[in-house]
Amino acid sequence: MAQTEKKGGLLRKSSASKKPLKEKVVLMYDEIFTTEDPSKCNPRFWEELFLMKVNLEYLEGKLEALDGEELMKIKDNINCLFQHCIQALSEEHPIRVVNALQVPR
Repeated sequence: MAQTEKKGGLLRKSSASKKPLKEKVVLMYDEIFTTEDPSKCNPRFWEELFLMKVNLEYLEGKLEALDGEELMKIKDNINCLFQHCIQALSEEHPIRVVNALQVPR
């Protein structure tokens, strides 16, 4: 059985013939970094996001790679991310609270 290696948001099979897979949380982060509202196709997007362990390394890398123009294009989604972080802090679900606290670090 192939071993799984986790690095930079990728789940990689040790077999060279397999295409690398991304973690679900990384795929969701990628949706935030598009100009579309990520909750448009998935109304539970934000609830699901905060149930998953934060991949801070990937998220920080994506933010640092943006220039000013790119950042302005996704400003609404970034604002939405932080707004939902704040909302998640008032929830009773401890996993959502912990994950919401880790995003804005």
